Amino acid sequence: SLGASDSDIKKLATIYWFTVEFGLCKQDNGEVKAFGAGILSSAGELEYCLSDKPKRVPFNPAVAAVTEYPITSFQPQYFVAESFKDAKEKVRDFAYSLDR
Repeated sequence: SLGASDSDIKKLATIYWFTVEFGLCKQDNGEVKAFGAGILSSAGELEYCLSDKPKRVPFNPAVAAVTEYPITSFQPQYFVAESFKDAKEKVRDFAYSLDR
């Protein structure tokens, strides 16, 4: 675990869920696109996540890290990054904030 606590590993895993698996990201023109593998592997969830049905909130790793999520149904909430660069910087800063 590279010195990370079980709690911090769970937080990082949850951030992974909301980014690599179920992440949304704004494009330069402001359009929201899906990039998460969990979304892209499900035509139904892809259509759903880009509709007006789920809640979409700005990506904040500290919030995402403690947000519960279902594993057997569409996500009720997605985090939207301003850009890949912004998401990467926010995740890096969050990781640096963890105790080691």
